[in-house]
Amino acid sequence: MARKRKYTGTSDGAAPGKRAGTEEFVKQVAKLTGGALWNNGTWVVRNKRGKESLSVHATGRAMDLSYRKTGSKGKPNGREHARELIKLLVANNEELGVEMILDYFPAPHGRGYRCDRQAWTKYTRRTITGAPGGDWIHVEISPKMADSPQAVKAAFAKVKQI
Repeated sequence: MARKRKYTGTSDGAAPGKRAGTEEFVKQVAKLTGGALWNNGTWVVRNKRGKESLSVHATGRAMDLSYRKTGSKGKPNGREHARELIKLLVANNEELGVEMILDYFPAPHGRGYRCDRQAWTKYTRRTITGAPGGDWIHVEISPKMADSPQAVKAAFAKVKQI
């Protein structure tokens, strides 16, 4: 089992722009899933939806990965592809620098995985906007990975493929 690591959250503050490692992480996910998951948003300076606190998207370390089939994006059975990716991200969270995963789909209110507890929490009250039923996952990575596309590529080369 991976060791528990500190969760960064927004402690590194808003970034001045996109971070190269985060953008590479999105590319690696799209490649790994054959395009079943695609970039639904990375860096944007804003608060969390419906809250007064800064979103991790503002740090440049968060990404929303959609599995919705729309036009040329996505694949049929996108949710199944997302479930497989989630398993891979959790199993390799230390290598990939994954700090948090939010899965908006499961009722009643979605679920969240964090590196500082190495476990999922199934939410029993409204915790994340878009749950239940959201067709994307939210992934946050460490500052080290967010700043290094080379480290991201190396990490994805080491993990077991889907």
